[in-house]
Amino acid sequence: MKTFYALIILLFYVCCGCATNKGENIIFKPISGAEFNYAADSSFAIPHGKIWDERKRIHDSCMGSSYEANAILLRTKDTFMVGGIVDMKTMKVVKGLDLRNLFGDLPSALLFNTKPCYEKRAIEIPIDSFMNNNFPLRIDSSNEKINTELKEAMRNSIHTEISTGSWLNMELTDAWGKILDTTTDENLLEYKKILLQPDNMILVRSSSVTEISFYFQTKDLLPADLKNKLLTKPTTAGQADIKAQFFYLNDNSFKLTLNGYFQVVGQFMKCEAE
Repeated sequence: MKTFYALIILLFYVCCGCATNKGENIIFKPISGAEFNYAADSSFAIPHGKIWDERKRIHDSCMGSSYEANAILLRTKDTFMVGGIVDMKTMKVVKGLDLRNLFGDLPSALLFNTKPCYEKRAIEIPIDSFMNNNFPLRIDSSNEKINTELKEAMRNSIHTEISTGSWLNMELTDAWGKILDTTTDENLLEYKKILLQPDNMILVRSSSVTEISFYFQTKDLLPADLKNKLLTKPTTAGQADIKAQFFYLNDNSFKLTLNGYFQVVGQFMKCEAE
């Protein structure tokens, strides 16, 4: 009988040891942008100088908080949510996270923080640099002169301001690692396998905004034909996921509003099993 109880106790400790063996617990580890292969996709690269300072200042002042963002996410394609897995060598998304997998554990695994921020702030950089994109600034298909006047008015603005709609911060918590540690779901087990591959990283935080407006002030009066066109509140064509619309404000100023869902910055981490 003693031998029987000793065997039970031994099996108990063996099983406990199996549950805590190295390799069972997923750990999120910070990484720097220097570990990314930006040569494969430079649109992820954190810029230097005024461009980055402007973005960070707007986000931090609106949200009242900050984190160590290591990637730009302001993109018009290949957009992905937190939990997305990216290959650090190719900078391609190799696996997305279906948030429905988090439905039952959403309060603990995924944090949301949103805040409106409509205050106008001056910026000193071109909007193409700010957005990491060249916008198709064509508002009149039959009059190229108007399109040229519009571009020149934006380029030669003597004072440019920006305002944003609501900001949304999303963050995966350590609970996501614990969910993956204990899951028996085949889809999540496949996700976990991809996540733990050495060349992959996961987006754990992202900051997004739903509307961005730019205000341009010109030294000279707006040309009459451009003014008349702006009075019609024209929109640009060429990007299905972003609606760009212009508004006349007065004879020396106009506004460009971009409506869509813009992921601005994010933080990637690596995951290891320990």
